[in-house]
Amino acid sequence: MVSDNHPRSKSVDKLTDAGSTITRRRWIQSSVATATVAGLAGCLGGDDTDDTSITFHGFGTHVDPIENMAEDFEEETGISVNVSPFQDDWQVLARQRAGGGDLDLFQMSMRAVPSAREEELIQPIRPENVPNLENINDRYSAENAPWESDGDTWSAVACHFGSNSLAWNTEEWPLEDEPTSWRDLLDPELEGDVAYSQRPNYAVCTTYLQYWPDEPREFEANYDERIQQVWDSMENDWKPQVGVWLEGGPQANQAFANANVIAGHQFPVIVKTLQNEGHPIKDVIPEEGAFMYFDGMAIPAGVEDPKREAAEQFINYFIDPENRQEYLESVPTGTTFDIPEEYQSEGYKNNTAVMYEDRLSIFDPVFVGSKADEWTSEIQEILRS
Repeated sequence: MVSDNHPRSKSVDKLTDAGSTITRRRWIQSSVATATVAGLAGCLGGDDTDDTSITFHGFGTHVDPIENMAEDFEEETGISVNVSPFQDDWQVLARQRAGGGDLDLFQMSMRAVPSAREEELIQPIRPENVPNLENINDRYSAENAPWESDGDTWSAVACHFGSNSLAWNTEEWPLEDEPTSWRDLLDPELEGDVAYSQRPNYAVCTTYLQYWPDEPREFEANYDERIQQVWDSMENDWKPQVGVWLEGGPQANQAFANANVIAGHQFPVIVKTLQNEGHPIKDVIPEEGAFMYFDGMAIPAGVEDPKREAAEQFINYFIDPENRQEYLESVPTGTTFDIPEEYQSEGYKNNTAVMYEDRLSIFDPVFVGSKADEWTSEIQEILRS
């Protein structure tokens, strides 16, 4: 559970009345000083964007809470947001290459930002229209994020994060102590009962962290030596131990739900689902760390004002902690901005990626993306040999 001392429980300034929190809608509707309301006009809608409609595409699991948020946003600003799901942001970018379509804002993985920016498929987000960018923690800001090439430019805004985690069946775990390291899964008593990802980013980066946990950004500079260590470990340590090589989240869910494995790679959000279904599963971010991934918001190239400004205003609303309580009840993902405890759902508080955020490792997405095909081929060769 997130305590007051936990890094994810830092409080942000809130609007209060006699010590109680006031919602943004109620505050706007109250008779606050005119100057204060005017100061917020830029981020809550103005004459230029009144009655504007924008189209937003998002990941399927996020669509319902985003639709609910969009309704509140329209009530406050007059801007309507038409929300629809997609399966993969790469498909959206492919459509942009082919000439685009009726799309003003979309959710995307930060791994896709460098190539999308290079191909001019997305356009910069203007900070003057998104004052809540100041809520984004420094680690994920334009100045420090590895997916940005210019510290003064927000090509996209990272909003959520997650990671893989080490999960185990508490009723079947054969060892006296609970696991704290990825290498604990190499105990002989677990042979054949371990799940390990075969997806290139998770397989390679998780194995890499077992040797160089504090140097994720040094991988490229030491590539030849370190990738050979990764392949040797996967061949000699992990291949004999693994019973199920996971291709993605659905298979990870089924492997644990059906008790096909005792322990291995998992995702914190899936662990919460399994727990809610009654399965005796726990997870942890191992002491070496875990591979961190991000999604956020981007505006396609060619979107012009007032739709561009309206999209920026929705981003601003999206990264306001006061608007996140209902969202986190549905999707308890990590956020790149601090959530005051009063807005935290139980799922959010107990998400291991949130609890152990300081253990998560950010690899260079350009480097990892450039090696994806090579790593996939080598992994498949190891599994076939």
